[in-house]
Amino acid sequence: KNLAGAFCQPAAVICDTDCLKTLPPDVFADGAAEAVKTGVLSDEALFALFEDGTLTADPGEVIARCVAYKAGVVERDEKEQGERKLLNLGHTVGHAIEKCSGYVIPHGHAVAAGLAVIALGWTEESLAARITACLSKNGLPTGTDYSAEALAEAALSDKKRAGGDITLVVPRKIGHCELRKVPVADLLPIIRAGLEA
Repeated sequence: KNLAGAFCQPAAVICDTDCLKTLPPDVFADGAAEAVKTGVLSDEALFALFEDGTLTADPGEVIARCVAYKAGVVERDEKEQGERKLLNLGHTVGHAIEKCSGYVIPHGHAVAAGLAVIALGWTEESLAARITACLSKNGLPTGTDYSAEALAEAALSDKKRAGGDITLVVPRKIGHCELRKVPVADLLPIIRAGLEA
């Protein structure tokens, strides 16, 4: 009956937060990166939990809020035609960092650095400062040693590229990010600005 949808039950997410206590700090931080990213996308209330250290004090609340946010986005945009693309925040530069490192740098750390580079290169100074401070507080990087040229070249193979344009997710304030389609030629100066800020 599942195919007909008659007896389908809502999906659930089960997470034993006690297992998080067994993780080394860098592995915990790797997961925290996606949660901080969700805070930037979602709202001030969620983001504040990362700024005040609730992530480690009460991970259950943070996980529940992050799951609810992402589930809502996916439900509204199942095929990634619009809103769901926002979940790629930090990923264009993050994927480039992963690629440049030969995939030695873990995904969460790369996404955190990618988020910081875009924030520092293309948002108001006060917002960029909040985002980078929050990442640092949660044991995450806010930059990379790879050059802007290497990152821009690596990013050109990203799935968010369409011909001569690439779509970036740009924070405008906590809880509001925009999808910005930019010519690939503009990517290098944007990344360079983020690395030099």
